[in-house]
Amino acid sequence: MSKRILVTGATGTVGSELARLLVTAGCDIRAATRSPEKAERLFRSEVDVVELDYRRASTFDAAVDGAEGIFLQAPPFDPDARETLVPLLDWAVQAGVGNVVMMTAMGVEVRDDLPIRRLEKHVESLGVAFTLLRPNFHMQHFAGGFLGERIRRTGAFSMPVGDARVSIVDGRDVAEVAAACLLSDEHDGKEFTLTGPEALTHQEIAETISGVIDAPVAYESVSDEEMLARLTSTGWRPEIAGVVIALYQSVRGGVRAPVTGDVAQVLGRAPAAFSDFAARNTDSWLSVVGQNP
Repeated sequence: MSKRILVTGATGTVGSELARLLVTAGCDIRAATRSPEKAERLFRSEVDVVELDYRRASTFDAAVDGAEGIFLQAPPFDPDARETLVPLLDWAVQAGVGNVVMMTAMGVEVRDDLPIRRLEKHVESLGVAFTLLRPNFHMQHFAGGFLGERIRRTGAFSMPVGDARVSIVDGRDVAEVAAACLLSDEHDGKEFTLTGPEALTHQEIAETISGVIDAPVAYESVSDEEMLARLTSTGWRPEIAGVVIALYQSVRGGVRAPVTGDVAQVLGRAPAAFSDFAARNTDSWLSVVGQNP
């Protein structure tokens, strides 16, 4: 009988790739999302799609019923992350889930006051097998989301991080590590900090993108105040925008610069470099040079 695994955030970068990997491995996948219609279009009939809203306990039963393992993406910018996700975790364990693989963020282990770190500690106390994944920023952020959109629209992007280095990681590598942790008990009780093979400045990232599309891409360092104003003007809640600014401050402090060997330890191969990622994803930026992807 195939293993049934609940994948949260199933329409996102890591969740969608993880679901596909687990289907290929022969697992029975339940893809949980707040947007079931989007997931059904994405996966067609490959997985069982269910609605899951972390803030609505009425959606928990259908999501966790019969699941043996769960991949849980903790929202890194949510100041209420612990209070929001503890009820779901407790519900899942009571329903028989025996393995929790949770993705948080690089560096949270050094701040016990962070809601997301308190959530990690709760996972550690559940009495079931668990693995904690702490990835750095995903390379995909530069191809999609507000950064990718800004690059496509203006040929430039800005961040309040100066010339700080960041060991960004390919989200596909993160998904592959998560799959390994869900398919084997070899990694139970472990914590992995997932990075790419090198730490880059945002100027170097811009130059790499520019090189693969043969068009200028500029990076501008801005102040915290300017970035905060941009976030709130586009609809970010002030308390969440404040968490984002604190994250950028930690980047300037070097928290996201270390390069680890954890991806290689789990997968037996080196993680993807940003140059490789950029070469694979040129279509994401082609509108910079006046073409339609």
